[in-house]
Amino acid sequence: MGRTFQYCLLVYSVIDLASTSPDDPQLTFEDLYQYGKYEYTDGNWPDCVAFMKRALEDFQYFEDELVWCRRKCSQQVEAPGEDVLSQKHAHSERALCLLRCKRDRFTEDRPPLKRMNTYFDFIERKPFQYMHICYWKMGDLDMAVRSAYTFLVKNPSDKDTLDGMAFYMERPGYHDGMLVDTLRRPYEERFISGVKAYNEEDWNRCVDDLEVSLEKTMEEDSRCRLLCEDKIDWSVVDGNPELDVLMTSMQASVVRCQHNCLYRLALINGHNVGHLLATHYEYLHFCYYKLMRGSEAARSVANFLLFDDNPLMRRNKYFYNKQYKNEELFVPDERMLDIYKQRTLEERYLNFIEEKFKFVNNEFPPERQDDRKKFDTSVSVKDIFDYSAVRKLLTQIECKTLRSVFPVKHGDQILEELEERVKLLWPTAKFETRSCSRNARLAPCPRAIVLSIEHDDCSEWLGAMHTGCAVVFCT
Repeated sequence: MGRTFQYCLLVYSVIDLASTSPDDPQLTFEDLYQYGKYEYTDGNWPDCVAFMKRALEDFQYFEDELVWCRRKCSQQVEAPGEDVLSQKHAHSERALCLLRCKRDRFTEDRPPLKRMNTYFDFIERKPFQYMHICYWKMGDLDMAVRSAYTFLVKNPSDKDTLDGMAFYMERPGYHDGMLVDTLRRPYEERFISGVKAYNEEDWNRCVDDLEVSLEKTMEEDSRCRLLCEDKIDWSVVDGNPELDVLMTSMQASVVRCQHNCLYRLALINGHNVGHLLATHYEYLHFCYYKLMRGSEAARSVANFLLFDDNPLMRRNKYFYNKQYKNEELFVPDERMLDIYKQRTLEERYLNFIEEKFKFVNNEFPPERQDDRKKFDTSVSVKDIFDYSAVRKLLTQIECKTLRSVFPVKHGDQILEELEERVKLLWPTAKFETRSCSRNARLAPCPRAIVLSIEHDDCSEWLGAMHTGCAVVFCT
């Protein structure tokens, strides 16, 4: 009875001040979320929604203030010198700045985060898993669908919510306009709009939307990286560790979280779009090309290849190079080069941690000389792929044999030898198909190598959509 009375008092303040910063700093999203779950269990549907909405707002407020403080303190502290104590002092200055900033923004009354599991529930959008049911019980189909859809965007294989969504779709009054991700970020809005423009062949809008989406993606990645600065895996800290052991564990947790930001951002509208930066340029290069902006198309190809070595994009570079005959066009943007270098070094560091700190059968891996070497910070950005080698993969005699409509004695042997040659350029390549047709057809895999076996262009490197006789390898 006491708990119910307390909730009644809280609900009124929650509803009245739902759009402001917390009126009671001691009442955080952790508490509000728990209260919402209690109301869900008790069948108090309006109170369930009110607490969950208020919890989501406080969570957004919490993250925004953290980002603001961390960005401010990173910018205000002067860069340290090279000596160790100077760097330690800079860390101390930033720590002091953060403590003051958090106290100022949150006030001394707000308690610290109690359980990281609750924080991750909000990252996974768990409140919406309760809200869609509470809305349905209140008779609000529109908000039930929106809440269920918002949860499914982050958790597309959750069976219970999928079943709930299927149920809602069969109710009178349902329409597809209700399928709204209420937490969709600006970069997602523009990316989805840009891809839609691409499919509609609206090349100007495609460029406008995807360029803005790229900028917003960078902003979102920066925000995500700042939010990673307290994502420390304390489970690996055992007993009374050495300072270096403790620092390595903490740093690896943070770097791993930061490196994964772009992977997490790539889940758009419930679909993983692959490497998010590369995917932007996959669309942009073609839209630029259609607008006769050749230099920007070439630069987009170069940007793509920093992050993804898809042979179809290498073929685009081969095609543009033949058309424009200017290798200097394929220079990536400075910002993309910086991101590529940063991610390469992060991956190198994390690989070292994963390989060297494995503890199997109570033993670490055997000691090696490179365990004590200085960290290699060199990163090559040169495209060393041998584009000219593709035209030498097949001879005219081999092309003639492979396009024969009759079984040829040495046909299979030629394909085996060709696969070995192709593997010198693409080590994971496997023969997929050999076919002839006047009709245009699409390669059967998303990372295809398509080689012509026609007489006039034997061993020519074709695109995914092709005609005539060709052999296809997949990577």
